[in-house]
Amino acid sequence: MTAIRVVRRHTAVRVSPTGLESRTDLALRAESGEPGEWRLAADPPDREEADQAGRAHTVWRVLAEKARPVLREGGLLVEAGRTATEIECDGRTVLTRDRAYLLVRDGDHVLHLGDGTAPEDALPWVRAADPDEIRAEDPVLFGPSALLALTAAVHEARGGPAPDDPAAPPAESPYPPHDLSLPLLPPEVTGGRSRADLDQACELLGDPALWLVPHGTFGEFAAGDRPDADTGQLPVTAPPARALVVDSLVPRARTAGGVLDWTAAYRVRDSTGTGRGTGPLRLRGAPAELLAAAEARHGPRRPGLGRDPIGRARYRLAPTLGTSLNAGRTLAP
Repeated sequence: MTAIRVVRRHTAVRVSPTGLESRTDLALRAESGEPGEWRLAADPPDREEADQAGRAHTVWRVLAEKARPVLREGGLLVEAGRTATEIECDGRTVLTRDRAYLLVRDGDHVLHLGDGTAPEDALPWVRAADPDEIRAEDPVLFGPSALLALTAAVHEARGGPAPDDPAAPPAESPYPPHDLSLPLLPPEVTGGRSRADLDQACELLGDPALWLVPHGTFGEFAAGDRPDADTGQLPVTAPPARALVVDSLVPRARTAGGVLDWTAAYRVRDSTGTGRGTGPLRLRGAPAELLAAAEARHGPRRPGLGRDPIGRARYRLAPTLGTSLNAGRTLAP
């Protein structure tokens, strides 16, 4: 049996909304036994964070200064990092991959996630928007992170995707440390080992927290790109000129009647530009019912952040979803 060795390195510097710095420096290794069995180990890190630190702090300072009049009590999180993956078969290197990336978030709202530097328009708002600026007739749109939260709640309620759910196969993550995708290696290189076997090793290395739980325990909630499967048949239209855009949702509690309450981060968009919400809103509704109100997709899929049942971050691509809901009908009193 071909001996396979997969090494994943991840170095990153994250600057929190308060300007404090934290670092990630991992070097993880998986070596094959029999098919489906992997020995996991941690290697000494490479200590390559210096360039990432300068990059993260520079972007954070520029964006924080631009955002200061709007953010008030909020803040921006910036992470600059690099991932490297190497696969050896019988001592011969057959694949190497090296990616630098930059992540900019406002809470759970992903403002930018990609290679290279942050674009000048990384901030999607130009002013602050108080809750009293919201009108009862404003149509409600769900941004990528809000959509991922709703679909995760639906999955959890029904115990995961149905067996025939087209979203069940793993989906590529736009966040490089969690990106499990690999090119298809020829059988003569891998000794006939299955693609799923290699994917399992890369998944374990992409998320070290999985070392502590039975493999696949949370896969039914985290792996599927459910929003794309659910919204693929909806028409793509231009967004309304004025709308309440829900950027992220966090489930909080249920009413006496069992209806779920959410805390929502939001934007108000109108002809004068987009205003960032100055505080959280309370939104009320069952996840399946909120998703059933979907009418259209607005623009291409973008990175969003969702969370699995124990709160770990999961990044997926999802569209902004237009609905038949309005603010007066959806916001909790």
